[in-house]
Amino acid sequence: MNRLGIFVVSTLFNISLAAETLSVQQVLQQVLDNYPSVHTALLQVQRAQLEQSRVQGQLDWQLQGQAGLSRETSLFGTATDRLDLSAGVSRQLSGGGTLGFNANIIRDDAEDTFGGSIPNPASKTRLDVNYRHPLGRGANNPAYQEGLISAEQLARIAQQEQQQLYDQLATQVLQLYLSLASTQAQLNNLDRTIERSQRLQRYIDREFQLGLSEEKDVLQVKARLRANEAERESLQVVYQQQRISLNKLMGKDWDHPLRADAIKPAKPQPFDAVFQRVRSYQPAIQRLDAQIELAQSQIRSRRDAREDDIDLVMYLGNETNDGDSLAGDVSESELVGGLRLEYRRGLNKTAQDAELKQALLDREITQQQREQLLRDYYYDVASLLAEAEAAQRALKGYGKSVDAEQRKMNEAMQRYRDGRIETDRIIDYESQLASAELARALQAIELSRRNYQLEVLQGTIWQGVKFPDALSNEEQR
Repeated sequence: MNRLGIFVVSTLFNISLAAETLSVQQVLQQVLDNYPSVHTALLQVQRAQLEQSRVQGQLDWQLQGQAGLSRETSLFGTATDRLDLSAGVSRQLSGGGTLGFNANIIRDDAEDTFGGSIPNPASKTRLDVNYRHPLGRGANNPAYQEGLISAEQLARIAQQEQQQLYDQLATQVLQLYLSLASTQAQLNNLDRTIERSQRLQRYIDREFQLGLSEEKDVLQVKARLRANEAERESLQVVYQQQRISLNKLMGKDWDHPLRADAIKPAKPQPFDAVFQRVRSYQPAIQRLDAQIELAQSQIRSRRDAREDDIDLVMYLGNETNDGDSLAGDVSESELVGGLRLEYRRGLNKTAQDAELKQALLDREITQQQREQLLRDYYYDVASLLAEAEAAQRALKGYGKSVDAEQRKMNEAMQRYRDGRIETDRIIDYESQLASAELARALQAIELSRRNYQLEVLQGTIWQGVKFPDALSNEEQR
């Protein structure tokens, strides 16, 4: 073996020992742990989950109050100074009603009084509880109920979009990973070819020194060896590019040595079982299901908006009047209460009708998109299963071809040693054997590619991979 051959073999041996061999799941785990877009998707999910808290805030207690000072004239034209203070708390109930507690103080101080029995200044204090219950629009509080449903579906959509991002990363990783595996297979094939060529060269060199071989035989083998070495150097450039791209996704150093363990054997699977798993898992379908539920919620909200306002209002409380008069102090307390029915109707409901029609169309559009997506997945699964079955048969055929080429090569080498065959024929046979071995290796990778694609569609590619948890407050900052 010449110095260049020794150097090449030694270098490749050292790289092979130092390289980290990773499975697809190991690569995916490191991508999820390090790729920035994964953290962005987590933030989107957290943001969507906060929508439910915002909707639930509609039922929080509300505090209101006011204070006023005014100077007005009474019915008799007398100037009166008035101090008005009021405060209250209220909250909307999940059933649609509104419950409130109010307190009010009014103090009047007139410049002139009429009659000694009329107190001046006079104070009126009132405490009451009130309740408004919608019978038409707003009954059962659809804004709150549908808001909760919408918040739940928006969070579900964000989660499915997050899973879609993961699947897109998986597809990107697989493309790089299997390309790296293909390049490795070609490099390995060239290594075996170079090794066989070097053995042949050593044999011919000995024969040439004994005068049993011609110089052209030596030159032919050397030319073949140099061509293989040059091809290997060219493939090394491709290998480095692919390795750097994969390391970038994993957040590793660009020159981190890496090898792919790409072979993915799989047993034949029935179409119906695979398609049902795809249908149950696929984030794109789950997202459209959530959008349909969201549209249903919008339809119910729009139908409620078309209803007339019919509210039943009740209140019950106590009112106290205090003051000073010429006859002495006045203090009267009475129980007050009331019941009324309020009604309001828009004379033109064009806007509400249009919004309802839009919501109905949104639902129909989404349903059509879902049907189209299911059809696409139906044919994708059928195609991948058929391709995997054909690739499996082809792999068996390539295996038989390698066996035949190896037997042919062994028989030719025996004849070559007996001097019954030319050197160029041996080189041709060796090239045919190398081609058969490479074809088998690449076919195994193509079969693995189909199996991996089926796993992505079914979500089983993520078995053994831990998804990132919610970001901490420090990470969010």
